[in-house]
Amino acid sequence: MSVERMYPQQGSRAFETTSLPVVYSFRMTATANSAAGTSQTAVFLKGSTILSFVGKVTTAFTSTGSATLSIGFTGASQLSAAAAKTSVDAIGDILGPASTNTAGPYVLAADDTFDFITGTAKWTTGAMDVHVCYVPAPDGVCDSTFKQYALT
Repeated sequence: MSVERMYPQQGSRAFETTSLPVVYSFRMTATANSAAGTSQTAVFLKGSTILSFVGKVTTAFTSTGSATLSIGFTGASQLSAAAAKTSVDAIGDILGPASTNTAGPYVLAADDTFDFITGTAKWTTGAMDVHVCYVPAPDGVCDSTFKQYALT
């Protein structure tokens, strides 16, 4: 069972929000049934701006083979490099966007999922807390209470 919360970027836990940059947090757990391939998790809506993410190992990942793990948004600058099991086999190990990617803000052109991509062999155990910092897609229009500018 996962616990999902959205908080303002400043970290206040006093209220939830959908209008500021927020951090969306969830946990991914690998089990003996976690096969190689892509597991899709949280859905982010079209127009959302992904600022960055971090995954922190909370239970060491183990594999009987030479499993690798990538996390992030497939095909985008917000994707980690494939990490060998020796990079995620200790509590506190960290995965984030690959340094070869510019990892700058990424605006979603369509709804997209945050993916866990297991390569080569399956995981037998492991857990990771993931925190995605993003600006949710606007869900309304600017009415007369907003400052308006005329094009000249």
